[in-house]
Amino acid sequence: MLVYVLIDIVGKSTVVIDIKMKSVGVRMQIMLRPKILISHPATPQKALDVLKDKFELVVSQGDPNPTREQLLKDIKGCAGVLLFGHSKFDKEMMDAAGDSLKVVGSAAAGYDHIDLPLLRERGVQVSNTPGLLGPAVAELSIALLLEVSRRTLEGYRAIVENKWIPGHPTWMTGPGLSGKTVGIIGLGANGFNIAKRIKGFDIGRLLYNDLSELKEKAKQVDGEFVTKDVLFRESDFVFLGVPLTNLTKNLVNKEVFKTMKNSSILINTARGEVVNQDDLVEALQKNIIYGAGLDVMYPEPLPSDHILTKLPNCVLTPHIGSATIEIREAMLVLAAQNILNVLTGQPLLTPIP
Repeated sequence: MLVYVLIDIVGKSTVVIDIKMKSVGVRMQIMLRPKILISHPATPQKALDVLKDKFELVVSQGDPNPTREQLLKDIKGCAGVLLFGHSKFDKEMMDAAGDSLKVVGSAAAGYDHIDLPLLRERGVQVSNTPGLLGPAVAELSIALLLEVSRRTLEGYRAIVENKWIPGHPTWMTGPGLSGKTVGIIGLGANGFNIAKRIKGFDIGRLLYNDLSELKEKAKQVDGEFVTKDVLFRESDFVFLGVPLTNLTKNLVNKEVFKTMKNSSILINTARGEVVNQDDLVEALQKNIIYGAGLDVMYPEPLPSDHILTKLPNCVLTPHIGSATIEIREAMLVLAAQNILNVLTGQPLLTPIP
């Protein structure tokens, strides 16, 4: 009996075992395909369709989410990972995958949850989905501003608690947007989309600060580059649109709040730790600023009895900035395409810089 084995795991996805026997002619082909971990069972079919013909899809199960233990079990022997959410992708995950891991396609813009240096050290390619989230995040950012400034959540509570006061000239009043100065920290995809939309409210000045001045981009929205100190001091409304890094952690803190107008509103749809949360609570309790709207905080999920949930001048949403049907599907499709590209010898579409 002669046995011929041809193995090409990465790129060609086929293992052929050819068995020949003298007395009986036998030819058997066993098709083994690289495995891809799909980290959430609710991944849209359109994203799965990108991968299903060439790879074996290992879909982690869990309600509402797969546990970390489940992911560590399912990732074993996988060549790629379609990663959704902000679960830590660290040494433990990489060790569980083993040497077969070639690519991680993350369906997110931020990547502070991924150990990039270690992945690169091990030769694993990594991508994210930048540029897609901007419109959805901008919509929610402005919704939060309107909810805080027009006190809509307080108004709803007044109705259901039978505290509606009709005919009172100052009841439930808050600052309007017309003529106001708006500051944006970070004029990337999210910040730029906020700027384009907020202009429609007939604001006064649009201030911005970024690591680079982005002059050509800023011209499209009549943005004025200023220092962070000037932006916080002069803005009526401040939007945060920066990633979480060593430079931006606790960027907004007690000292910053002291410089802001007591009529100002802070909106954070970036990362919770960009703001010192204890200092924010104090600023809201003491009316150092007028209010805040947060889609991100820490920890996440935020405990239901956290002090932020009890402050009337703070509106919270559960990290749903990118949560439109269209955007979430587009993110996962792009992440899947990045995986496909790497495992078929093509370059990443959106490599993390």
